[in-house]
Amino acid sequence: MHHQATSDHLATQFENAGISWKTYQEGITGTDCPLTVRGHYAPKHNPFVYFDDLTDTIDPQSPHCIQNVRPYPELAGDLAAGNVSQYIFITPDQCHDMHDSSGCETPDSIMNGDLWLSREIPQILNSDAFANGGALFITWDEGEGDNGPIGMIVLSPFAVGGGYQSSIRYTHSSTLRTFQEIFGVTPLLGDAANATNLSDLFATYP
Repeated sequence: MHHQATSDHLATQFENAGISWKTYQEGITGTDCPLTVRGHYAPKHNPFVYFDDLTDTIDPQSPHCIQNVRPYPELAGDLAAGNVSQYIFITPDQCHDMHDSSGCETPDSIMNGDLWLSREIPQILNSDAFANGGALFITWDEGEGDNGPIGMIVLSPFAVGGGYQSSIRYTHSSTLRTFQEIFGVTPLLGDAANATNLSDLFATYP
């Protein structure tokens, strides 16, 4: 895998600022650092395992990684117990992220993703963590063409709401910049320094 020696990334900024973070990945066991493909889990959709400082340099038994990279089913219990990190990154497996259909619930990859969202999103929206100032960003990593458009849905008590759609051109770097501004961590990383933030989607923004 193309591991990165740099520590200039969002998770390290969070740790340096005392902001808790965790990623929930569907299809992993939680007993090791999931560095390789297993079943429908693909590390290419888990950015955290690419950074040496988070995996103790590609160590499958990295305590740092195992602590923060957890199996997706644990999210439900953490939400119910009110024991959630300030920043959470969720990755469905390749059946549920609309990539695959072989060995999945139905032969329709889009339907598989829609069914997963219909089951999983309500538990987040009904949680105290969401009600008390949370925000849920549902986004895709790619579109049909070479340059998008790429879908994103933002749900939050602070969002404009009412089916609002923005006409502003955003990039993935816009999302990164928004996370950095919400949590107040700097410096802005990579192209986030040049990107437009997502403040247009919020009635209240930091």
